[in-house]
Amino acid sequence: MYPFDYPTQTVFYLVLYGATLVLHVLPMNYVLAGSTYLAFLGVWEALRGPALAQRPIVEVLRDWMPFALGVTITAAVAPLLFLQILYQRPFYTANLLLFHRWMAILPVLIAAFYLLYLQKSKRWHHFSAWVRAVVSVGILCCFAFVAWSFTENHLLSTRGQEVWTEVYGSNRWFYRDPELMPRLTVWYVGAFPVLAAALIAQFWSTGFVRRDENAAPDPVTDPAIRTLAVLALGGLVASVFAGGGYFVFLEEPIRQRLTARDVWPYLAGATLGIIVQAVIWRRVWQRAWIDGRTLTFLCLAVVGAVGSATALREARRTSTIDLNQYASMHVTASIVGGLGTFLLFLFVCTGALIAVVVAVRRGLIAGSQPPIE
Repeated sequence: MYPFDYPTQTVFYLVLYGATLVLHVLPMNYVLAGSTYLAFLGVWEALRGPALAQRPIVEVLRDWMPFALGVTITAAVAPLLFLQILYQRPFYTANLLLFHRWMAILPVLIAAFYLLYLQKSKRWHHFSAWVRAVVSVGILCCFAFVAWSFTENHLLSTRGQEVWTEVYGSNRWFYRDPELMPRLTVWYVGAFPVLAAALIAQFWSTGFVRRDENAAPDPVTDPAIRTLAVLALGGLVASVFAGGGYFVFLEEPIRQRLTARDVWPYLAGATLGIIVQAVIWRRVWQRAWIDGRTLTFLCLAVVGAVGSATALREARRTSTIDLNQYASMHVTASIVGGLGTFLLFLFVCTGALIAVVVAVRRGLIAGSQPPIE
């Protein structure tokens, strides 16, 4: 089964790369889909007035988006480093510095960071609805540009040295690849079920969502929870159609690779994850509540689907790049050292992030309780 048919050192780096990539993809989906949601609501408010039923979702997103972006950027470092080891010639971290267009990612992300804090500030509601809409759409454009750029870069890394040389030497601003939009669409629509699951988990942890079917309906929370269900179900349906369209669009050798026997477990995992999510979200839409056990299954289904999609993504790359030719380099890298340092900082940084989330959660819960007289 892929990737365990490669040499041991190659498998080691592939597994680490896949695991760290999933840790990046999850918050990245939160940021991409969250900025889309805020931009849509911003334009809606400017045209038709406030959407009161969506306010709980909007407030949580505005509070958490800067943190989510920080986690996304931080979590992107490890998979980029493992890519540098796995695909030393086809892909290396410095290739982002070889072309002025991809260098633009850095100032764009910095601008997005500041705009997210502006969106979170107390002055935000003093701006006119149209100014807020323009800022929200601007944030979305920043993240859309970054997503577009990394998709371009990924596709370029699979095309061969003669193509890279021509692109870098031509000084072009864009690399045009017919696979770009179908691929980008799959990842974009797939971000919304992840966002919905993360938001309902946030609501559940702070007691915002009803956890008991016998509890009285809530006119504030119930519409927001049903909105998340619609958002997730729409994203799941769109993911199925986008994935099918992307598969048909691919060249025959790549389609054969993605349907080979060794990747069947990942196809099954992605399919099962989508089905489980759809069943749970339909139930949430009908009842506007979720218990802890169901939420756990939902989160596992999301992680399973994202992990399976990530494995298929890498299998698609290996359909055009033979990893075995870099096996000796992987052996050399494995004996250089540094694994202990990597694991130490992985656990320390992960623990720090968890501590921050727990502290903020406690503050939110304490803030939602009435004062003691």
